[in-house]
Amino acid sequence: MPAATSITPVASTKRAKVSVFTLTQATYYGRQLIKFGSITLVVLIVGRMLLTAAIAYWQATHPEPPPPPTIGFGKLPALVFPEVLDESKPQTYLLELPNGEFSEFVDRAKVFLMPKTPPNLLADQKIKELAKEYDFTDEPQLLDSRTYRWTKSQPLEMGFQMDLLNHTFSLRSNYLSRTDLLLNNELPEDFEAVSSVKTILSAADMLPEDVATTSGKVSFWKSLGGELQSAVSLSDADFLRVDLDRLPIDDQFSMYSPDGSRGSISAVISGSKSIDGGVVELEYHYFPVDYTQVETYPLRTPQDAWKILQAGEGYVAHASTFPEVTVRSVDLGYYDDWQEQDYLQPIYVFEGDGGFVGYVSAIKSQFILSPAASEVLDTPAILDTPATLEAPAALETPASLETPTDSEAI
Repeated sequence: MPAATSITPVASTKRAKVSVFTLTQATYYGRQLIKFGSITLVVLIVGRMLLTAAIAYWQATHPEPPPPPTIGFGKLPALVFPEVLDESKPQTYLLELPNGEFSEFVDRAKVFLMPKTPPNLLADQKIKELAKEYDFTDEPQLLDSRTYRWTKSQPLEMGFQMDLLNHTFSLRSNYLSRTDLLLNNELPEDFEAVSSVKTILSAADMLPEDVATTSGKVSFWKSLGGELQSAVSLSDADFLRVDLDRLPIDDQFSMYSPDGSRGSISAVISGSKSIDGGVVELEYHYFPVDYTQVETYPLRTPQDAWKILQAGEGYVAHASTFPEVTVRSVDLGYYDDWQEQDYLQPIYVFEGDGGFVGYVSAIKSQFILSPAASEVLDTPAILDTPATLEAPAALETPASLETPTDSEAI
């Protein structure tokens, strides 16, 4: 019987592989994570910047259309410009702009309500107190139901005329016939002249807020043959004229009066020390504006306004010295009339050679009432509109005052 064979188990020499994460490997993978993480972060930051820039560019080149003009006042009354004789209008208009074409204007503009002054039982007392501020203490002459007039003879022969309701007024004197005013005539500097006029108005509580901070315009004038003529410099001047307008709308769009160069408040100043403030003439045509009552209206293009001017339908605020006018600038502004108006409305202003200044209403015609349908305030004129810029119109005075006429009135 064969011997039994014993089987002895043999231990396996093959060991199971054990995964070991070494420090070297950890360092390697850590560096890779930082590397690709940094790249990803940079890509995200740059991508966000590019996306933001792309969105901003798209919005800038494809802006959302603005809301339509509000047109909240309905159809506006047509602007009422002073009548101009045909011979004062240029025979031909030429256009020579700096860039050879019209500038790009906005397609709409603000229109403001100009509230009417309501009747006031104390108006009579108030304007008499105002007259006293200018040393007119006698009883006034009643020219009509709403116009008062005072006179005095010292230090100059002066007439003071004021509207009972809206408090517009004129202060005029015979300063052009007083040669003594030209002796030892020390005219003030521009800033001092403007400050002097504002001080006189403020003392009578007649300096509006939207005029108080304006810089004003100062021009030089000399006396020739009893009339005012433009002077070239302060040293050549006998008088200064200070013109004040209300602040530009949105610090951009200036005011323009029927005269073209004179402000709604205009004063002539002498350098004589014998006259308080040096003011020898003062015109006050200011009417308040309610800046909280505002609507927007669509504008005609400057090209359309130019065609209207060429057709002779615009208003010539200042005639040119040439029969053929070359227009060299076109601006957008506001017409600030010397008579009461319902709204402060925008106009296109054309300026050219020979001192030419012309206006055309900027509101599209479909939003303007026809002249026949426009409600025009029938207010008696307080002041005559001067026919030229060369000299302010003289106040019509009684025979005893003997004030010379400075210029012909229309």
